[in-house]
Amino acid sequence: MHPLTALRPPLTAPTGAIAARAALAPVGGSPVASFPQDQLSPGRATAILRLQALLAAEATLPLQNGSRSQLLLQPQPTGKGTVVLLHGWSAGTYQYELLAPQLLAQGFDVYIPRLPGHGFQKPDGSADASQLLRSHEFMGYRQFADELMEQVRGLGGPIQVVGLSGGGNVALDMAARYPELKGAVVMAPYLGSADPKARFGHHLMWGLDQLTFGQGSRFLNRLTHSWGPTPTHSGAGHWEHPVGAIYAIARYGDAVMQALPNTRVPIQFITTANDRAASPRLIGEAYVRTGGAARNGFFEFPASDTVPHPMLHPLTNPNARAIETLNQVSLRFLDGGQFSQQPPAPQG
Repeated sequence: MHPLTALRPPLTAPTGAIAARAALAPVGGSPVASFPQDQLSPGRATAILRLQALLAAEATLPLQNGSRSQLLLQPQPTGKGTVVLLHGWSAGTYQYELLAPQLLAQGFDVYIPRLPGHGFQKPDGSADASQLLRSHEFMGYRQFADELMEQVRGLGGPIQVVGLSGGGNVALDMAARYPELKGAVVMAPYLGSADPKARFGHHLMWGLDQLTFGQGSRFLNRLTHSWGPTPTHSGAGHWEHPVGAIYAIARYGDAVMQALPNTRVPIQFITTANDRAASPRLIGEAYVRTGGAARNGFFEFPASDTVPHPMLHPLTNPNARAIETLNQVSLRFLDGGQFSQQPPAPQG
């Protein structure tokens, strides 16, 4: 069993459709269990007690291995604060199995929440994508971001966020709306599809929603999309999912893009020239909107490295050297505030 312990942090009870999808988790082997409470500050002790109450709930949910939320705590705060790691859309928390222990060793508290509706499985063990946020629920990701921010504040110290793909959208949203964040690492955020046909359909549905007060796109929830004819890896996630669910994360990307000009938080962007999922144009626009080179770093793996969109884990990225580079770029920024610069190669 991996040493990480499970956690998902809604500070207040979610409402509506999101309530049925709230992701909590068990205490398991959490290192906090043996901490004398009188050695913790009142605020941190209260936060940990609240988290312990939340942790027990996720154990009752039918979740895939590798999808449960995770928490790693320092025995005593080091002053470095908390790093929140946000996994990719339709993937799982297992993606941070390599980076999380390195952050813990550097003195950070590490928190890996499960994205809303992710990780469920059916009685036969197959993935259950029915709990993913649908077309009309896309702002549930912002609710998730707000709950998450309130929860990690209680642990004390600076807060930094890391996000991949759809998790990158959440990280960007938090950076745009919470100036107290110390920094953010954003890997291939899914602000929109790299496929021109998918982008056209997205804009068509958005226009229809404007005319129908958000009702027009709901038929997408009855259609199914997959990342290919057969899964290419055995990691947790939802290879097949409702079209309305992927539309929801893209619609959330629209909302994030609108918020980005307010960003005052430094961001390390990490992308790959081999990305077949996320729009490079929109990522470039996000880089500019958040301050460009004056405030941010931009590191792109060249096409020769063959790094895919889900770049974090060996199950989806066979290039071990690239994964190590990715983790080192992240660590340099999170622990030392150092940007890594490797801009995209000129096109043409």
